[in-house]
Amino acid sequence: MKAPPDVVTRLTQLQQRTDALRLYALVDGVQYRAQFGEPCTAREGFHSLFAGTLDAALAHAGPWLIDAEQAGAALVDALAALEHAAPAITWLIAPQTLDGLAQLLQLNLNTELPDGRTALLRFWDPRVLVSLAEVLEPEQREMFFGHIHEWHLLHRGQRTWIGRSDA
Repeated sequence: MKAPPDVVTRLTQLQQRTDALRLYALVDGVQYRAQFGEPCTAREGFHSLFAGTLDAALAHAGPWLIDAEQAGAALVDALAALEHAAPAITWLIAPQTLDGLAQLLQLNLNTELPDGRTALLRFWDPRVLVSLAEVLEPEQREMFFGHIHEWHLLHRGQRTWIGRSDA
């Protein structure tokens, strides 16, 4: 697997304590299509976060969770390149299966606005994810990020990560 070397090194370190951890890429479907000339589609190692939701018809443009091991080194290498080209990728280190993690992430797709309306929360965009991590109260942060061991992304060209307090 050719994910960013710093992310792979960190995964290896964490697996020494918790061997069940896996690496996932969370990918913006629009950016994926622009980079690769084809949409993300449901196949082994790929799971649309819009699957089974009211936004299912927009799955091609929405967030896709990709299991790095199942996707293979060539695609993971291409995703790592896309990360540098556009705000399209975040890397997640988590113990869940692909389907289990996708279900947990789906719980965060929508947020309620102060006026009672519902809005789509584009947390798969690294720019939004950084802002979200900065504004959430500790309890909200734990609810949002608690099931992810570490969430890695590029912020202003620098690798940064959001992790659980015990990670």
